[in-house]
Amino acid sequence: MTEAPQAPVPPAGGPVANPGKGLGIAGMVLGIVALVLFCVWYLAIPCAIVGLILSIIGKGKSKAAGAPTGMATAGMVTSIIALALDIILGLLLWSFISAMFSFGQQIAEDANRMNNLVDVIRLLL
Repeated sequence: MTEAPQAPVPPAGGPVANPGKGLGIAGMVLGIVALVLFCVWYLAIPCAIVGLILSIIGKGKSKAAGAPTGMATAGMVTSIIALALDIILGLLLWSFISAMFSFGQQIAEDANRMNNLVDVIRLLL
């Protein structure tokens, strides 16, 4: 008699559990939120920082369990890009405000010189 083919037997440990998967997904979601909201820096920076921390912890747990670390890596990348965009935006905003302040001071000095010149012309006439 021939034996019927049997279903494959799963490994003794069963499927590999991924203890860092939830943290990796949460980090990735926060990184994406930070990317979308990068112009709203007071929301984006905390989201990116928390997303980066969760992704790092999730990657460590997944790596220790021998499970895939793709979600955590994506969370790290999106969080780092969001932080970089926020830093660049902050520097641009800072330089713009500084330039406008300097320009305003220059206009005030020029106006003061013009007033002095008008006073001199009035004295001469």
